[in-house]
Amino acid sequence: MTVLYKGKALTESDKCQIWDILCQCDDEFYPRLSLRDSSSQKDLTGTGTGTAKPETYFREMIQQAFILAYDETGKTVTGFMTFKQNYICSALETFGVSLYITTVCVRKEQRGRGIMKALYRCMETQVPEALACRRISTRTWSLNQAQLHELSKRGYRRLAVLKDDRGPGVDTVYFGMEV
Repeated sequence: MTVLYKGKALTESDKCQIWDILCQCDDEFYPRLSLRDSSSQKDLTGTGTGTAKPETYFREMIQQAFILAYDETGKTVTGFMTFKQNYICSALETFGVSLYITTVCVRKEQRGRGIMKALYRCMETQVPEALACRRISTRTWSLNQAQLHELSKRGYRRLAVLKDDRGPGVDTVYFGMEV
């Protein structure tokens, strides 16, 4: 496996493979990505277009910076992480400007091989130095136990919880880390 910080320098092949992975993972997010207009959308109560595929989300996401994981051949994208530079929002005001991770997806058939961990490792080691920003932030939903566990294990701390932000009983949880 090779993991590369690509920034916005994606090939057409990269973009097509990212689209395939995003569609494969659409319903693993809450709310699903096809119901969202953007990766940093404030209202997460399902106000998106409701198309069968996450087209609107993809158009906005593809403008962001990317970290890509490739298989041994270096041709097949096995996972990706997107992020925004110089990000700030009301939930992160006390944390400050950060590199804001928006989306992390791994091909279903490639899971369990450390791809997500490798994407995070690149984000935490290479990207802050390259972009001269030591703060990393992200958010997830309160029922996403796997992600909550992984973020805590990696040293991210809870910064804010927006109660019922994604619907009754489903909070949005913001995390941050300084590297």
